[in-house]
Amino acid sequence: MPHDNDNGPRDGTDTKPPDANAADTPPGARERLVWMDVAVWRRARARAADDALDLTPVLEALLHAYADGRVTISPPPGRTLGPTRDGTARTGCRTGPLSQTAWSRADHHRAATGVKSMPVLCELLLGGYVDGHLTTTLTATGHIPRTHREDDAA
Repeated sequence: MPHDNDNGPRDGTDTKPPDANAADTPPGARERLVWMDVAVWRRARARAADDALDLTPVLEALLHAYADGRVTISPPPGRTLGPTRDGTARTGCRTGPLSQTAWSRADHHRAATGVKSMPVLCELLLGGYVDGHLTTTLTATGHIPRTHREDDAA
């Protein structure tokens, strides 16, 4: 959810440990406060909702795909966290718990490929998702054990 305070840390991100009561939160996952164009954030959240998804797993999938080289970016030269295209200041947008693995792998790849910062990377990835250049898919894996309900299914 966007926050009104625009006095973020120098790298444009902040972290918050996940709620200790959140049973679904993977170990090491943290909420991130990413300073970016709130219009891109809101459009990405709406697109994710249209895809019947929450924005956090979409961003995590995009970060993994970027770190794996399945998504490539040609960043604008010298892109920084200046004002947005319409001249408004960037705003803190809080993710749900993102895995540290996804974040750190993407951060390492970002530094190696010349993308200025993680907020810039997140804004570029979510902008590409909003503009339809990137897509996500939902997959399921697992096993259903034998249950007493098998008799009901016959």
